[in-house]
Amino acid sequence: MSSSSLSRRRFLAGSMAGLALSACGGSSGSSSSSGPVDSPLPPDPQPEPIPDSAEPGPIPPRGLHLSFVGDSHTSRTVTWFTDGLEPPQSRLEFGVVEEGMSEADIAEQVFEHFVDASADETPGVESFTHRATAAGIDAEKPMRYRVGSDEGGWSPVYVVAPSPRGEWSFIHFGDHGIGDLPQQLTAEVLKTPADLIMIAGDLSYANGDQPIWDTWFEQMEPLLAHRITMTAPGNHEQKDFGGEAFKNRFTHPPKPLSSVIGQGSPGSSFYSFDYNRVHFLVTTAGALINDGTLVEEIINIEVDLAQAALRRARGEIDFIVVMQHYTIWTDQLGRSPANPTLVALEENIMLRYGVDLLAVGHDHVYQRSKPMGLGLPNPLGYVQVLVGTGGASIRLFDENGPQIWSAAEFIGVGFCRYAVSPGKIRGEYYGSPPLDLSDEGRQYITGDFSLQDSFEISAKPQIACQLCAKPARSSDILLADYEAISRHTRERNRHDLRHC
Repeated sequence: MSSSSLSRRRFLAGSMAGLALSACGGSSGSSSSSGPVDSPLPPDPQPEPIPDSAEPGPIPPRGLHLSFVGDSHTSRTVTWFTDGLEPPQSRLEFGVVEEGMSEADIAEQVFEHFVDASADETPGVESFTHRATAAGIDAEKPMRYRVGSDEGGWSPVYVVAPSPRGEWSFIHFGDHGIGDLPQQLTAEVLKTPADLIMIAGDLSYANGDQPIWDTWFEQMEPLLAHRITMTAPGNHEQKDFGGEAFKNRFTHPPKPLSSVIGQGSPGSSFYSFDYNRVHFLVTTAGALINDGTLVEEIINIEVDLAQAALRRARGEIDFIVVMQHYTIWTDQLGRSPANPTLVALEENIMLRYGVDLLAVGHDHVYQRSKPMGLGLPNPLGYVQVLVGTGGASIRLFDENGPQIWSAAEFIGVGFCRYAVSPGKIRGEYYGSPPLDLSDEGRQYITGDFSLQDSFEISAKPQIACQLCAKPARSSDILLADYEAISRHTRERNRHDLRHC
């Protein structure tokens, strides 16, 4: 990274380090003797003064990442960061990549469109979070774009592919971080084609140290600036101002009932969207209960899934997918056999409306279930795919062996890629095992990612879809046991804060 791109945050850290060294080490020209000096030496020649660097030059935008808040084919939202005490007047410039354009054309031609960006203070650092949405884009052609300003500098020009309307794919993993293992996973994902990235919580492991978020985004920019990414908060996001850093640093669609309750933060921690004939609902699973939105979220989950089930019965969509950080059922050592809070909070809702796939993280293993419900195989239930193998650490399974619902297990680092076609989702899990299962050996992987598991999820038969098309229940029914659910959720979260 060039000196001109150093952030003010880092410059201040470097300046303080220099001051500390001077104070501790002393000057080479001073004497430790308390006696007089008979013949003082002439002073050494002084170097030319170094220009004051407290005011660095333009600092380009950093940490670019793509999402969408509207239609997945005709809109793209870019979120990025700038350093300093005041935000530059940034904007998103964009246009299409025409057939036959050279790399030089893509990078240098004037952009046809632009939109001004908003700016909000980034929690915990002297930076600003910017976001802007390109709406009404050509759905059939790649989009090229850059962000920034003449005042603050410009990002590189990036290209994002159009969203396919036929067969398409997405990648899912959770529990990432900034160490060597996470970066090996990111490098492998970069080599793997996918139209959408889904990250199931515990992204940076900042744990309150906010510059770690900046490191995570800088490491991830080569991936996230090219591929649309949607994220869920985890228990480690709770440690960053109660989840406010997560809400600030990402841009997501509005809450399902935003038209009734109000949208709130653009980085909503629970939201839903469609990608072709798949409906996605992203939830917190209570990870951010202290923000006071769990009651609202439970109602949103119920209504959103009820509407999705009705649309599926009408033939408008094929699948309902839920992504969240917490598992419902697990065989990870120390956490099996289940998360009782989520069995009470969510599982009955998902079974009622016929959720097809539950994509989760939290437990640092890979485990796929059979179609299941209430801990038992059920051909009309949901498939839970646990991919907590983003590289934060590698953990083990319970010594009692897998439960009856489990279909596949893997220890290591990896991700799951889902290929979606009409009426079918084909999943493939790619992983790299650790050197061995000892505490030390689990700090390293072999480096070779290979296919470890494959499976298919077929669309539910029409009669099952009709049975799941039920009206949403009232809040009186949903919240009848809320006091107990809230207490158990808080107890679980406190335990995780102590032991994660």
